[in-house]
Parts: sequence; C-alpha cells; structure tokens
Amino acid sequence: MKVSNKTITFGSFNSPFEVGLRNLIILAVASPENLDLQRLIYYDYLVVHTSDVGVKDSPPSLHPDTPNRSGEIIVRRKAMQQGLDLMYSKSLLNIVFNEQGISYSASELTQPFLDLFDSSYCKTLRRNALWVTNYFSEYSKEELKNFIEKNIGNWGGEFMYEALVRSVVE
Repeated sequence: MKVSNKTITFGSFNSPFEVGLRNLIILAVASPENLDLQRLIYYDYLVVHTSDVGVKDSPPSLHPDTPNRSGEIIVRRKAMQQGLDLMYSKSLLNIVFNEQGISYSASELTQPFLDLFDSSYCKTLRRNALWVTNYFSEYSKEELKNFIEKNIGNWGGEFMYEALVRSVVE
C-alpha cells in the first residue's frame, strides 16, 4: 500500500488487500449474519458484476464486463483467504467456528475502519454489496450454488460470439 498526497493505492486488481476490503464491506452490510467462504466468494464476484445477476433492478456493475470473467470465481479463493487472514490479523473481522463449519462476521472494528473510506468507488461498492446481500440472503447454500452454476457459462460468454463473427469476417 502506498500513500502519497491523499491518494492511496493498493497494488494490483484483486490483491488480497482489495479482496479483503470488499469482503469487509460485504460482512458489514450482512451483519449480524455469518458468511462462509464459498458465499463470500460468490458475493464478492456478484458485488463487482451485479449486472450478471440478470434482473432489471440490479445496480450497474462496478467493473466492466470482460471476456471470461466468470473464471474470477474459480481463481479468487486464494486471494480471498489471504485477504480474510489479513483483515483478521488486524481484528477487522471475526472467524466463527460452529457446527456449520467456519464462517466470518464483522467485528466491532469493521464499520469504524470502513468509515475511513469515503470515495465514490467505496460508496458504490457498499451499495452493490447491500443489494447483493439483500437479493441473495434467502438463498440456501444449495440454491446459491445452483444459481451460480446455471449462469456461470453466460458470464463473459457474450464475447465468444463477437470473436467468432470477427474470425469469419476477417
């Protein structure tokens, strides 16, 4: 992390810090609920790509649609775990161990820490996280998994047709 003249940069896209920060926001808006790692992975993707949910009232996606973006779900686990570990090491989230397994929740420091961020990007991220957690809160683990599996092939797939057309035309 570099700080210069009131600008903070956090390194590469989807770094453990960035993923950890997004997940703090998700945990804050979902509070007092505990979320397991798989739900956090799904929510993290959906917060960034809200238009992929495919409903009329979804907020605009935070990041542009890119080809094969659904692969982000698969490769995100390591950065997610590192980000959660980083935030836990700073007492910014709680790890919950119970009969359902391991899950995560906001700590008493989560919201005061997040209040330090007031950029339009963070506000949009919070809006999207609130929308995603509200929209999917009633989905069971199985229902959320089925939703992702049913749609993952479509996310980023719209670029395949364009590539096919270009290859035929050229």
